[in-house]
This record gives sequence, structure tokens and C-alpha cells, in this order.
Amino acid sequence: MIDVHPTASNAAVEVGDTIVGHVDAEDGPTRHAAAGKALDATTAEGLFTVERALDFDFFTYADTADELRDHIADNWCHAWIDDATIARARREMQLAPGAKLRVREHVRGARLRRL
Repeated sequence: MIDVHPTASNAAVEVGDTIVGHVDAEDGPTRHAAAGKALDATTAEGLFTVERALDFDFFTYADTADELRDHIADNWCHAWIDDATIARARREMQLAPGAKLRVREHVRGARLRRL
């Protein structure tokens, strides 16, 4: 079995290497933490063993702050980017032409084998 899920940390909105805010996700961090706990429980109960695990950053890029805001609103469960973060992203993009606008999520992946 392959498991891939975001960690409980908040996804950061970045312009280049500058964090301009975070994605608001209601119960997202709680749901993501629960996924990790459920995975831990399956291994503790001896149902699966972890063959390999890794943590990595997953990036979602956009050309404009509006495009990023709309993508998050349309594709993430109960998540949004607030107006203040959008305004900071726009300002930072003007100050750093060529810097990429993105959302950075910390993700955990694991390959498990049924015992």
C-alpha cells in the first residue's frame, strides 16, 4: 500500500523564498494528523509494516495571486487564502520580479507491506 498525505503543518504561501502567509484550512491540520495516527495504528497493530518512508515538500505554483487563491478555493477541502496574504503576495511579487508564487505543503509518504 502507498500512503501519501500532508502533515499537520500549515501550508505556506511563498513568493520565492519569502513566506507571505499560510493557507487557512479549517480542520485540515486535524484531519492530516489523524491520517498519520491511523497509519501508526495499523503498524502498531501488526497489520502493515513500513518498508520505506519519506517526508518531502510539495509545491503548487501559480502565475498570479488571484489564480492561486482560486485554485485553493476550488480544489482544496474547506481551504482558502485570506485577503491579507493575497495582498502581501502581490506586493512581494512586485518587489521581486521573476520570483515564483507557490504554496508549499509538507507531505509524508510511505510504502507499506501487509503482514
